[in-house]
Amino acid sequence: MSFNLYSIRRRIVNYFIFVIHLKRHVPFALTTLRLLLGPIALGCALAGVARFVFLPILVVGTFSDIFDGILARRFGVATPTLRRYDSITDVLYYLFILGALWQLCHTVVVRNLWAVAVMLITEVAVVSIGMAKFRKYPATHSWLAKFYGLCLLVCLIALLAFDAGSWAIITLAVIALVTNSEIIAMHLMADKPPVDVRSIFSLRR
Repeated sequence: MSFNLYSIRRRIVNYFIFVIHLKRHVPFALTTLRLLLGPIALGCALAGVARFVFLPILVVGTFSDIFDGILARRFGVATPTLRRYDSITDVLYYLFILGALWQLCHTVVVRNLWAVAVMLITEVAVVSIGMAKFRKYPATHSWLAKFYGLCLLVCLIALLAFDAGSWAIITLAVIALVTNSEIIAMHLMADKPPVDVRSIFSLRR
C-alpha cells in the first residue's frame, strides 16, 4: 500500500514538473507558429484559395504575437533572446504577408506604392539605428507598436479577406510612420537597448 502511494505521489510530482517544463516552451512555440504562418499565407495567395482563409491566418498570427510576450513574462522566460526572436519573426511574417498582398491586391498596392515605401523605409530605419547604436535587433514592444499591430490586423483582413481599397494601406502608412518615429527616438535617447519600453515618455522619467 505504501509503495502504491509513493508511486502515485511520484507520478503526480513528475506530471507537474512536466507541465511546468512544457509551459516554458509555449511562448517560443507561439512565435514559431507565427513564423510558419507567413509562408502559409503567401502559399495560399499563390494557390488562389478562397479569400476567407486569410481571416484565421491573420487572427492567429496577431494573437500569437500578443500572447507569446504575455506568457513569456508570466512563465519567467522573457529573455532578451526570446524578445529579439519575436521581433525578427514579426518582420519575416509581415514580409510574407506583403508578398500575399502583392499577389492578391496588386492594383491597390501599386496605386499606393508611396505608402508601402513609407512603411518599409521606416521599418528599415528602426532596424538600422538599433543595430548601429546597440548592435542588437530592436525589441521595444511599446504601446504604439501594439496599437500598430492591431491596426495591421484590421487593415490586412480588410485587404486580403475583403479586397478593400486604398484607405487600408494609407491608414497603415500613417500609423507606421508615427510608431516607428517613436521607436527611433527611443533608440537615439536611450543609453542601453530599450526593451519592453511602454512609450518614449517612460525613458524621460
